[in-house]
Amino acid sequence: MPPQKSLAPEVITLPVGTQTPKRVTSTIQRVVRDTKLGRKLKKLYQYQCQVCGLQIKTEAGFYAEAAHIKPVGLPHAGPDVSENLLCLCPNHHLMFDKGVFAISDELSLIGIPGKLHRHADHIISADFITYHWTTFTDF
Repeated sequence: MPPQKSLAPEVITLPVGTQTPKRVTSTIQRVVRDTKLGRKLKKLYQYQCQVCGLQIKTEAGFYAEAAHIKPVGLPHAGPDVSENLLCLCPNHHLMFDKGVFAISDELSLIGIPGKLHRHADHIISADFITYHWTTFTDF
């Protein structure tokens, strides 16, 4: 007879941490994105996620994220252009970046149900979609 699994939850003890975390000085290099481009794209979609349609309202206004289809960071070196951007909610942005889903050339979603909503004034590059699909997913 196989051993029975315990029904009791696993006990997890968190470390104490520190009241005075160590601080270091460093120099970083980062890609400077065109924030105006991202803001315009989000306005075009009225801050609604192109995957689920969620529009997050906060006290500071609506919130959405401009997600690059082909990442701008190395080693990908994608461009910061509207054809390489999507307007996504935080959950779908993370899922897209981690390869949980991809987009087909016909804009149907692969890995999750649905179809990507595209505004008539927003051209999305098939080359960037193909790059994402082949680089980040196992479909």
